[in-house]
Amino acid sequence: MLRRQLVENRGVTMSQITTWREAGGGASYRKKIRAELGKGTVTATDIREIAGPGVPQPAPRYLTFKGRTYCQGWICPVPEGKSWVLLSENEKTRPFLQSGGIDLAHPGALKAVLATTESKHRGGAYDNTRTTVYQGTSTFGDLYKVSPAFRDQHDGTPTGKYAKTELSWQLWLGEDQLVRRVRTSWPEQLGKRSISNVVDARLTGWGAKADIAAPSADETAGPDDWRNSPS
Repeated sequence: MLRRQLVENRGVTMSQITTWREAGGGASYRKKIRAELGKGTVTATDIREIAGPGVPQPAPRYLTFKGRTYCQGWICPVPEGKSWVLLSENEKTRPFLQSGGIDLAHPGALKAVLATTESKHRGGAYDNTRTTVYQGTSTFGDLYKVSPAFRDQHDGTPTGKYAKTELSWQLWLGEDQLVRRVRTSWPEQLGKRSISNVVDARLTGWGAKADIAAPSADETAGPDDWRNSPS
């Protein structure tokens, strides 16, 4: 059923909460992601960070297309008269829909994760659809092998203890076998700091019309312009 969604001008929306905790504290932040699908893949994403205690105003927003990423918000100051920054232009750049290490719009990667299912049971209704919860465990090394989105986030192949890091996952699949919710968790060791990471995302509106447009040249600052901006 996922392959049927990967056609031109269809899309899906995902709301995601990322939480990390360690001894003495922790934090969480939210994102809203719109993905445009087509030609058997993700053709564009619009990612908005939601303003909160850990996200200064104006909250960052990113538009990603094959080969290009645009940015706006506090992290990407722009000169007067511009509203976007061309953050990167690289033929290796591509948009993807992922949450907590799980590639949600790549049929092969999703099938490989589901192959590690350890149990399943009935889930609640999400996006007006009854779901079944599948859960299991994978490793960073295995995810790197099967997921283009996971590989895009790593400069090299995970090795040693990092490759063996276990990621616990839960996927709520609707009766149409589309993901309506995904929850992942994994440990992280930074020196003496032990951190617990949890990502929880919900997907709505599979198949809705989508048209994520790239900013025009007139409204976009180049790499040198935005770095020198006083904003």
